[in-house]
Amino acid sequence: MDLLITVILLLVCLLVSNIVSHYIPSIPSPLIQIFFGIGIALAFKDISLDIETEWFLLLFVAPLLYNDGKHFPREELWNMRAPIFGNAIILVLLTTIAGGYFIHWLIPSIPLAAAFALSAILSPTDPVAVNGMDCQADSDSR
Repeated sequence: MDLLITVILLLVCLLVSNIVSHYIPSIPSPLIQIFFGIGIALAFKDISLDIETEWFLLLFVAPLLYNDGKHFPREELWNMRAPIFGNAIILVLLTTIAGGYFIHWLIPSIPLAAAFALSAILSPTDPVAVNGMDCQADSDSR
């Protein structure tokens, strides 16, 4: 029952943030969602939402990735394969290495291997590379 309440609460928060982003289109919806999440976290400090990783991946990450892949034009994706590949591989490697050393420098008690693992988790993913190239193509066409 706790999982169901957590999922419903997160979906309501997502719905409210999308409504706000509809009325304020100059601010990207992920930023509105981040600020909305910070506001809720500050308002309800004693409430903790525990959700297992598998459920989070199944309920949120998988549908988002599917939706991005379904609506992206395939021909444009193929034409931009080199810059996307560069962003997806090189950017992730650089972020992982630089972030790992930074985390290890910031918190010396964390082993370097664990700092690299944490940094790899925080590295931009393939959809970020594709969306970044999509935004660059939009700005180039203007």
